[in-house]
Amino acid sequence: MRYKFQWGQSLGGDRIFEPYLADYRYYALFRDGRGMSDVLNAQGLYRSVTVYEEQRYEGHGRWGSSRDLSYARERDSDDEYREATPAEIEQLMRRTDAERPEPPPRQQDEEPAAVLALLAARRRAEPVDGHYYFAEFDGLGDVVNVDRAHALIRCPADGHGNWELFLHDGTWVLSQEPRQRYVRPVGREDVQRISLGRETAEVRYFDVWLGGAVKDGGYQHVLVRRTGSADETIDDLGWQATDLFARLEPGWWVLELGERGFRSSRYIAVMTTRGPSFGYQAVFRKGYSVYDLDNILFLAKRMPNPYELEYELWTPRGWERTYSMLVGYTTLPISEEEFERLAALHRYPKHPNP
Repeated sequence: MRYKFQWGQSLGGDRIFEPYLADYRYYALFRDGRGMSDVLNAQGLYRSVTVYEEQRYEGHGRWGSSRDLSYARERDSDDEYREATPAEIEQLMRRTDAERPEPPPRQQDEEPAAVLALLAARRRAEPVDGHYYFAEFDGLGDVVNVDRAHALIRCPADGHGNWELFLHDGTWVLSQEPRQRYVRPVGREDVQRISLGRETAEVRYFDVWLGGAVKDGGYQHVLVRRTGSADETIDDLGWQATDLFARLEPGWWVLELGERGFRSSRYIAVMTTRGPSFGYQAVFRKGYSVYDLDNILFLAKRMPNPYELEYELWTPRGWERTYSMLVGYTTLPISEEEFERLAALHRYPKHPNP
């Protein structure tokens, strides 16, 4: 298996908070992963303020938006990249400047307000009572307002040890490095503000990972919804009470999710549980809740074609073929028993023209 470098990974010896306090991180990209020991074999110099926002150096002090690092992370890509040292950054900038003519002067593009807010927070970050604290957000645009934070995490100020998540009432639990997430360092006042906000939130969402426990080829984790003092975990399309937080074991870690992230994780969990053995599909408008079967538009089943996505749609007259691939809808696998129960209601005469 080819090794793929991920944003936020240390090249050795870094204190665990350093990637989240640096203004930018700089990378050299190598086509087909060739000659990575010599930075002058690189195809270009890149920088990133978060794992998802990247820029390529265009020469003479200018940077342009890029997706090259993101493409290099894809499974079918042979390109690879690594972090560049200050000396290597200077080498690549000099080479790019020499290869490209200096363009005419132009007005400098302003950084988005969220990037400026994030950079400013990183530059003024200081430890609070022996820890660096970080607020976590759903998207880059949210970092301008700490009230939009959906989680508070911390790590030791000496740079070694574990990441922890604020749970409640001064209680912190084992968590994970926010490698693929949007985080902003926060000071004492914001730590208190976010802690209070999490304590008083009407609903909170968590993803609890059971250490190294594996089931069906994947690591086990449990999605939990907290409303007031009650905790619930998903039970197929519904919920059931849980006391999971009273049973946390050493080595288990907890992530707190925003509503959008939880919706996505719950949908993936339901789809994984139901799986390909559920040959029927309940079809919803894009973005509608698939947990309320009253929202169903129509019922479908996939035809046995290994090369194309072809469906038949159910009507009161029976099955009718359609050439719509259902890409404009949200679908939920349903069992034969569920299909028969829903079909008996005769609620679904409307569907795309077959």
